[in-house]
This record gives sequence, C-alpha cells and structure tokens, in this order.
Amino acid sequence: MNYLIFDNDVYYDLEGKTGRAPKSDIQAVFKGSTMETAVAVIDSLQKQVAAPEKSLSRKDEVVSAAFTGEYLTQSERISKNLFQVVAVEKPKINEVYKSLGFENVRLLVPYAVALREYLKNNKLPDEKKRVVFLDHLGDQVLLTIFNKDVFTPPRRLSKVLKQVTRELLRSRESYRSQNKLEAEINFLIVTNSQEIIDELVSSGLETKENIVFVQDAYPALSGLKQGKFFMHYMLPEQFIRLRKLKETKKRILKLGVMLGILAVFLAVLLGVYSINKTASSRLKNLQLEAASSNKALEKDYLAKYKDILSSKKKINFPYYINSFFETLPFECRPELISIREISNGRYRFEAIVSLDSKDKPFSKMSLSKAFKQAKIENILVKDNPGLKITLDIF
Repeated sequence: MNYLIFDNDVYYDLEGKTGRAPKSDIQAVFKGSTMETAVAVIDSLQKQVAAPEKSLSRKDEVVSAAFTGEYLTQSERISKNLFQVVAVEKPKINEVYKSLGFENVRLLVPYAVALREYLKNNKLPDEKKRVVFLDHLGDQVLLTIFNKDVFTPPRRLSKVLKQVTRELLRSRESYRSQNKLEAEINFLIVTNSQEIIDELVSSGLETKENIVFVQDAYPALSGLKQGKFFMHYMLPEQFIRLRKLKETKKRILKLGVMLGILAVFLAVLLGVYSINKTASSRLKNLQLEAASSNKALEKDYLAKYKDILSSKKKINFPYYINSFFETLPFECRPELISIREISNGRYRFEAIVSLDSKDKPFSKMSLSKAFKQAKIENILVKDNPGLKITLDIF
C-alpha cells in the first residue's frame, strides 16, 4: 500500500520511496505502482463533547451535532461519556476521492491522528508533559499539541525560525489559558528539524534536555504505516450506496434461502413418491439383485481401493475448505473461495471475505492450524471492508 499526506502538495511514500509533488502531478507519481493508498489530510477541527455511552442513538445524535453539515466527522472515546470529535471539511474529503478514485482509498484520516500513532509507536508520549510536535514539512512547519490521545488542530507556521519560536511560545500560553482548571502544565518539544532545535536552544526558550529529535522526514507517513486506525472518512453518498448494496444483498440472500427450502421440500416429496413407486418393482427383482450383489460388491471394493490410492497422491482439498469455514469468525462473510494449481504439485488457496457491518472493525483473524502460514491482507470488497487470505499448499 502507498501512503500520502494530501495538502497543497502531496507528500508520498510509495513502496519506501518518499518525496513531494504538486497535486496536479498525482497520477504521474503513481506511474508503475498500484494506487491503493492510505491518506492523511492536514486541516481538521476537533471538539470534546459529553455524550451517553449506553444510548448509542443519543450518542450519535450528540456527536453529529458537534459540527455543521459542511464537515464530515469521526469520533473516539477519550474517557467515560466523553468523546473527541474530529471534523474535516467535506470538499477536502471529496478532493481526495476525486483525485485518487474511491476504490483506491483504503484509509482516510486526519494528519494529527496519523502523527499520534507515530508518537505511540516510538514511545514518545510523556505522562507528565504535553508533547508539542514541530513537523518540518516542505516549506512549512506544523505545530500540534498532544495530551495522550487528545490533540489540538495542527497550526501552519512559516519555516522562518524566529517566527517558529514566537508561535511556539504563543501556542503554549494559549493552551495553558484554555486549560486553567488543570495543574501546572509542562511541555516536551519533539521535532524532525535540527535547525529548529538550534534556534530554540540559542534563543533560551528551551534546553536540549527538553527537546527530542526524530530523524524522519515524514513522521505522519510513518504513522500511517505503523498505526491501527478505527477512523475512516467517507462521503455521505458512498455511505448511502453501500447501505443500499447491503440491503439488496440481504434481500437476495433471504430469497435464496426461501428458494432453497422450497427446493429441498419438493425434492423430498419427489423422493418419497419415487420410493413408493419403485418399492413394488424392487421387491420383484430382489432375487436377481441378490444374485448379482457379490459381483457388484467386489467391483465397489476395487473402486474404493483405487480411490484410496488416488487420494493418497493428492492434496485433501475438502480438509482445507472445511478447516477454513469451521474457524471463520461469525461476522465475516465469504465472498470467494478458490483453489488452483500454480505449478506442478503446488496449489494456491485464496479466500475473500467481507465484514457484515461497515462500522465494526474486523477482529483479529484466528484460523485453524492448517492456515498457520497463510497471508492475511486488508482489502475493500465491493466498497466494503474485507480480507484476503492466501495459502500455498504443497
């Protein structure tokens, strides 16, 4: 998968190759590479709202009312009955899908959420201090303050070093004034710019002991790679289309079940009728069948013996299929299962499953021992989250 920060320019990590390009050249950036991407957008807003956790409908109502309809929102629980609502303007989300194609965007989150994952994976959050991240990104510096999972919207600063120092001082004082009820607030500076560190130390604003330097040109892109996300921004029309598709599938499934039951019922009736009709004739031919039964039995034993010998030379495909279905989580629905020969004596088992509920993340897959070496990938199945399981069988 590829990773992007979508801004006035696009910052990218394509199969380990990083760089920066204008948005107009986005298609050229992907030349020769798959366009499947995880994307972060910089401009976002956030609020903390109180909502009842036990009443999901009421919680959703409160969360959705936090911002106007011009924004798309996602929320996350930060404490009991308290949620952080992160909003992104709908045109910015629309621009991402328009530029990359809806089917190519596997993940779309705010920049601060991706950066938070980077901090966690590098064990940078400080329990006693707020973390101020100064991200030297292209021709700008982004200032974001983190208090564990809670963060401030990123501020864009000029990369002029003296201005960065002034804005850092102003942001810290503003943060303290907005959190007056808390005890004394201290800050830890984290940045990927040695020049910023030198300026902060020379100006006397900070000491080297209170600054952490990270050698990563694009920390947010690394966060997209390393993190596990429960946010994903989609356009309302896409939600509607997926919901209609889901309802259609349910109706087709119900119809198929009804037709299957009807078919079984008719088959039973026809079978009973056929048995009754042939019972009398079979009684008449019983002696003839008894005479030939020994020969037929010998033939059946011979065929069974050949079948046993043949089965020992082949891979037991039903065993793999049965093992897969027996341990498949109940919320996963199989879309496609195939076993094909890819070379002499080597076969490939492939399965594609989708999640029944769009808003519920996949639980960790725990398949049978037969699939211990299987490769599991996150994919989008007909615009719905899914998994692809691949196993080579020798």
